[in-house]
Amino acid sequence: MSSVRLVARRELTERVRERSFLVSSAITLVIVALVVVLPSALGLGGASKYTVAAGDAHSAQVLQVAQRLDERFDAELTVAPRAGVTLRDGVIHAKEEPDDKLLNLLQVADQQAGAPERPPLRLVTAKPVDPERDAKAGLAFITIFILYGQLLTYGVWVASGVVEEKSSRVIEVLLAAIRPRDLLAGKVLGLGLLGLGQLLGVAAFGLVAGAATGAIDVTGEVVGSVALSLAWFVLGYAFYASAFAVAGALVPRLEELQTTTTPLTMTIVVSLLIGFAVNDDPGGTLAHVTSFIPMTAPITMPPRIILGEAPAWEVAASIAITIGATLALIPLAARIYAATVLRTGSAVKLGEALRLARSRVAH
Repeated sequence: MSSVRLVARRELTERVRERSFLVSSAITLVIVALVVVLPSALGLGGASKYTVAAGDAHSAQVLQVAQRLDERFDAELTVAPRAGVTLRDGVIHAKEEPDDKLLNLLQVADQQAGAPERPPLRLVTAKPVDPERDAKAGLAFITIFILYGQLLTYGVWVASGVVEEKSSRVIEVLLAAIRPRDLLAGKVLGLGLLGLGQLLGVAAFGLVAGAATGAIDVTGEVVGSVALSLAWFVLGYAFYASAFAVAGALVPRLEELQTTTTPLTMTIVVSLLIGFAVNDDPGGTLAHVTSFIPMTAPITMPPRIILGEAPAWEVAASIAITIGATLALIPLAARIYAATVLRTGSAVKLGEALRLARSRVAH
């Protein structure tokens, strides 16, 4: 453990002094500030699109009026036979609370289509109304984006660190005093602690900025959700870091690193895109399925937790599956790393690396 701590301290102190780390941290804080502050301050986003169904003749008339008024509300209203929102007998029926913009549009249209003393439209939702829904959705969006950036950045740092040590032959000196698995563990641990510290700072900054501008109501539930998201970074990083270390051990030069890390980076990019889809529909089939896949769960489960759409048993099961997959991957990654990290010359193919790892175990 002393060797692991020594390597971890070395990785942490060297990286935190690098200009690239300071620049990336500053850029991340700026992005968080812009995402939190600008939408509410400037009203960014363009016209909102809505689809509403009419349940009776008067409701159809109201929706016709709403379509004539929608430009005033910076909205685009479509009437369809079936939709997630239905207007019937003076009641707005929806699965969950619609946007305030749509509600205001329908209320004004109803008043213009009927008598002035007509009572306001009522709202009936299948799910309980959450007044913080929009703020939580924004927080979930930021969380997805930052988790993607952290997992990708620190995974690549692990891989590039391995290649730098190989190309400079420093690895030969290190392995004369430290076992390969201890070197790998220290490298992963040190960069992981740095990433977690950076993420803690970004999360705290985002919550403070959101509270100061009124964009986010910082409650205990929100803080707890952010803490769970930080825990998911730890799980995701532990899963991906060992794989990135193997990707670095397979090539002798930085110029060739992209060939081995591309499958991993593409997996994280796809997880980002899925995460955005899950944020829009956190209770859908895609959200449920990807929450149990170790490659995607670190990005798709946090927004579901923040939005309150992940039952406790799903959170526990997803964590257990991700931890299990990580525990299965780490020993394999350590064996491949030990078998290939001293190989120079040409790049080692994954099949050959697996064969070398098996022969190493046999001996």
